[in-house]
Amino acid sequence: MECGTAVIGKRSIRRFAALVGVLLLYGARPAAAADHLVLIASVNAPVSSLNSLEIQKLFLGLTVVTNGIDLHPLRNESDEAMRQLFYQDVVSMSEPVYERRLLALTLQQGRTAPPVYRDTRALLNALAADPHAVSYAWASDIARDGRVRILKLLGRE
Repeated sequence: MECGTAVIGKRSIRRFAALVGVLLLYGARPAAAADHLVLIASVNAPVSSLNSLEIQKLFLGLTVVTNGIDLHPLRNESDEAMRQLFYQDVVSMSEPVYERRLLALTLQQGRTAPPVYRDTRALLNALAADPHAVSYAWASDIARDGRVRILKLLGRE
C-alpha cells in the first residue's frame, strides 16, 4: 500500500453493494414498510368479509357470490411494492403465471380480466361507484376516504 492511498478489497465492495441494495429496497417502499395492504370495498357493498380462498378466486377471475351478488375485482397497480405483495400474498403466484391464467380464462371461457388501475384516486372513485367491486390498497391511502371500507388485512394469516 502506498502512503495516502486506501486499498478496498472485493469483500468490502460486496458488503457495501449489499448494504446499498438493502437500503434501496426498503427506501423505495416507505408505504409498505409502515403500512398494510388491505382488501377494500364500497361502504354500500353487500359483502362484509371474504376469506383468503374467496379473495384468491375473485382475483383469478372465478365467480365469487356474496348475498346473491356476483363480486368483481379491480386491480390496483399504483405502486410497485403493492404489485409484488398482490402476486405474493393475494394470488400466490408469479406475475407471468398469473397473467397466463387470466389469458387462459379469457380464451377458454370468455371471461374478462379484472380492470387495472394505476392511480389510487381513480380506483377509489370506481370502487365507491360500484358496490359489487372489491380491490386492495394501502391502509393509509383510504384512511380519510369515507366512501370505502376495509374488509380484511392482506398478507398476514
